[in-house]
Amino acid sequence: MRNITGQAVVGSDLYGRERDLARLWEKLELGEHVSILAPRRVGKTSLMLELRRAPRPGWDVVYVDLEGAAGPADCIAAVIAALAEIPRYRTGLGSFPFSNAVRDVLRRLRSVGLGALRVDLKSATGGEWDREADRLQKCLANLPGVDRRLLIVVDELPVPVARLLRTAEGARDAELLLSRLRYWRQAPELRGRVLMLFGGSVGLEGVLRRARLSAPINDLSPFHLGAWDRPTAAAFLEELGRDCDFRLDDGVAARILDLLGDPVPYHVQLFFSALRDACAGDPSGVSPETVERCFAERLAGPGGTAHLDHYETRLETAFDDRDLETARAVLDRACRYADGAALPAFEDLRQSGGPAFPSVLRDLQADGYLLREDDRLRFRSNLLRQWWRERRGAEAAR
Repeated sequence: MRNITGQAVVGSDLYGRERDLARLWEKLELGEHVSILAPRRVGKTSLMLELRRAPRPGWDVVYVDLEGAAGPADCIAAVIAALAEIPRYRTGLGSFPFSNAVRDVLRRLRSVGLGALRVDLKSATGGEWDREADRLQKCLANLPGVDRRLLIVVDELPVPVARLLRTAEGARDAELLLSRLRYWRQAPELRGRVLMLFGGSVGLEGVLRRARLSAPINDLSPFHLGAWDRPTAAAFLEELGRDCDFRLDDGVAARILDLLGDPVPYHVQLFFSALRDACAGDPSGVSPETVERCFAERLAGPGGTAHLDHYETRLETAFDDRDLETARAVLDRACRYADGAALPAFEDLRQSGGPAFPSVLRDLQADGYLLREDDRLRFRSNLLRQWWRERRGAEAAR
């Protein structure tokens, strides 16, 4: 097993997710369209890519990453391009009566290559994206292979949707796109044959709830994915240490998990990598002091910014300006103590935030920042709490 940080993992590098994969396939084989609900960095994308890498018999799986999509035309083009990667679908797409511009691109598939296909399809689709989406639906209904089922995995849909919702024209496009995807899911000719699964590093539910657009996704079956439990994280450290010739004794592993707080897989991997680097790969160099210093300097301090900065930048995607300031203020107060802050400490923010305040709290919990216990709000991850406190304190001092 390899310790891969920063990239999605599949196959033997995907650890401790066998039950989650089985649960996902159970839902899909029942004909349910799925929305993955999970905190950040627990491995949503890895799970989705594993579905594509090892589909069950009778299934074809395509994966579409929409993080960089600019609008609906880009989204539809991405789906067509992903389908074209599978030979049996490529043949059907090439012979179906799309618009002349789209058909020309598909005819040139071998010469342009799959990497450029999405860009060319976006240009060919242009303002006619809805018509092309309708044609694609009919194409899927007529593709050969009635004994096979297709799963379209859509990653990071909330990102372009959140961008679109910032303007009136974009909001109309977002609503049309979401309605089109829903229409695909409910089309009788595709029922049971074409399934969709959605996930993202920003909660789609929260983005749409604030825009009062929840109806287009109320047919999705929620799938909750959490961080590892502590025994799984401890077993991972033991197995990884053996495979990398950098074994950690039980006391060191326990201290690592204590410092992290929530055993988010990515954070566990980061800690192992940082500790191994600090000791130049020599496990005899591991000491309690080395572990503490590694956490404080390489993870929770400035050295961890490259790995944790997305927790702040994703807030800018999820919230508008007013709610963004509210979210930051809530996190600023919750990070001061390990056990968080009592709810009365947020009363002034509740009053100034108005009706949106409960929605902000809900999304901070759903996206893995905060955990509510009785009458207190605390950071789910001690690593994130320490990093947030250090970062925000440094900004305030400037």
